[in-house]
Amino acid sequence: MGNHHTHDGNCLELGRRKFLTMAAAGAGLVMLPIGQALAARNEIVIGGTLAQSGPLAGATKPFVALANAWAKRVNNAGGIYLKKLGKKLPIRFIFYDDQTSPPQALKLYERLATVDKVDVFIGPFSSFLTNAALQASLTHHIPFFMVEANDEVLFEKPNPWRTTGLAPAKTEYSRTVPLFKDRADLKSVALLGRENLHERQSVEGAAQGFRDLGMQVVYDKLAPANTKDFSSVVLAMKEQNPDVVLVEALPPPWIIGFLKQARELGLNPKEVVAGHVGVPVIKAMGKSGNNIVSFTYYFEGNTPDHKELYAISHAAGVEPWMYPEIGLRYRAFRRIKDALEHAGSLDKEAIREAMWKQKLHLYGEETIEYDKRGYGTDIPYPNEILGGKMVSLWPLDKGRRMHKPKNGMW
Repeated sequence: MGNHHTHDGNCLELGRRKFLTMAAAGAGLVMLPIGQALAARNEIVIGGTLAQSGPLAGATKPFVALANAWAKRVNNAGGIYLKKLGKKLPIRFIFYDDQTSPPQALKLYERLATVDKVDVFIGPFSSFLTNAALQASLTHHIPFFMVEANDEVLFEKPNPWRTTGLAPAKTEYSRTVPLFKDRADLKSVALLGRENLHERQSVEGAAQGFRDLGMQVVYDKLAPANTKDFSSVVLAMKEQNPDVVLVEALPPPWIIGFLKQARELGLNPKEVVAGHVGVPVIKAMGKSGNNIVSFTYYFEGNTPDHKELYAISHAAGVEPWMYPEIGLRYRAFRRIKDALEHAGSLDKEAIREAMWKQKLHLYGEETIEYDKRGYGTDIPYPNEILGGKMVSLWPLDKGRRMHKPKNGMW
């Protein structure tokens, strides 16, 4: 499983043939000067890992297909134009399964750098996998476009080769918590997070957001990452009788386990908020999932970015609401394309400089740019399970009209 390719068969075979051809050529390989070598390139190779096994597999299931759908769309238009080379080049993704293992993630990013010779890295899913993988960007000086990663630990040491589209983890609920503003019936909140990079800071930010609304935080704990029995947590929450319950975790089984046990043990708050809710959670909860509030990295719209997001999602066999980070993956594709176009070549230093200088406008109301640490500006948008699917609650004035409280109805 460690070196298992997850990209499509054609790309897999091309990658193998390329590697075998180079190995067989050995000393007979002619080395061109760097400028000529870059000009002779006939494709742009983007490499990364995705958890196709392990606890995070359920959250990333369509992401390889999504990337390949975007690549096909770009290539059908001729590829990405590189001004300094005077031509368009097609793009190709290479993905490996990191098995939700940080050591495996780093090992595979090393392989992408040394064997696959990728031009840029696209990050894995989650802060704790990215934290391990980032070392490869420093070692090999390859631009690293982080995706679902924004824990402060990743920014403790300067790294000029990486940026994330995301704002800090503490801001994750800053568009969702205000959904409950001016609700006189909501006076208290209980919060539970999974003990892990990202989740702990996300919960910390959410707790402060509720305090800013004038609500009392009556329970605020983290549970071990491998927790399966939530009964003690649920019973402790019941004692506090909170008006709002929030649970934050990346792996779908963790969210599902808590929600099912909350239902079974009679925890019946007026509002239930759960982070990172997608199809796996919706299917597992059935009708009892209705009116749970969550968030996703897209909202309904008709801009060119919306149309492209819908098109590649449909090509991958999904809808954007089905997996919360589909919209975030699309932003990463756009960030990569924009940096390559501004760099105008495959020179890695030029791509790195273009990456840091980005000011990318999306969806008619977003601008992705980076602060001096490498943090971006992405914050997810609130939504709600209604009728077995996620429905956008953005903008908030529309969302407050549409939103239906849980009110203990499982």
